[in-house]
Amino acid sequence: MSWYINNDITVEIMTTIETNETIPEGEALPISVVHRAIPALAGVNIYQLPLTQYIYVETGVLAVIHANGRYFVPAKHGIIIPAQTEHQLLAKTAVKLSIYQLDAEQAIEFAPSIQVSSVSPFLSALILESKNITQSYLWDSPQGRLFRTIRDSILVAPQLDTFLPYPRDERLTNITNKLMHHPSLKSDLVSWGKFVKASSRTLSRVFKKETGITYSEWRQRLNVQIAIKHLAQGDSISSIAKLLGYESSSAFIYMFKKQMGISPKQFSK
Repeated sequence: MSWYINNDITVEIMTTIETNETIPEGEALPISVVHRAIPALAGVNIYQLPLTQYIYVETGVLAVIHANGRYFVPAKHGIIIPAQTEHQLLAKTAVKLSIYQLDAEQAIEFAPSIQVSSVSPFLSALILESKNITQSYLWDSPQGRLFRTIRDSILVAPQLDTFLPYPRDERLTNITNKLMHHPSLKSDLVSWGKFVKASSRTLSRVFKKETGITYSEWRQRLNVQIAIKHLAQGDSISSIAKLLGYESSSAFIYMFKKQMGISPKQFSK
């Protein structure tokens, strides 16, 4: 698995400069880990592994892109990617990652779908300690027990819903692609209907059918993902609110808290 640099910030397919960063695929041990610092806009093209992955984001924001949508993983959170799942990785900002690979026996209790979860201070401390373990550790050793404790802590970590589903209908993708590039647009489905030549009722029905959420909910999830990236970069709440087209910071804060359960300021901390 090789990391690439993406020079086009609007495209989520990495195609240009290959780095020297490579991640071992298929270690003999039941659980293995590599730790990497990845620059902003570096990523991995579509790939799949025979092992389950757990990627912990120490700093920055990582996007995991699946055929059905996009997950954002902010700092101090992790993501479980089941074995044989096709996906892409993209560092939305500079990131520090710990990438664990688990064989089938160690991942047997993990969910069969991609999941983002928060990381407790205890799990964070365990992950930090694992940086001192070499790839040649013994499974029946204290180091092996540390990895098993990390696995058990991942299993009980609270989930975080940062998933943005992708529609497939061409009329809808024309709309969502436009919003991804211009999130401040305030067009409703009536206006979009004129743009894609469909009634607002049809767009609403197809949107809910293909994504499982309403157009309004989809926009809020997109806004949360964009906000997560800019909060990680240290941007002010007022500038993020303006970028997303909110008339006031308080309106943006209300939306973010409704979606994430905490305020943008609390999230940044």
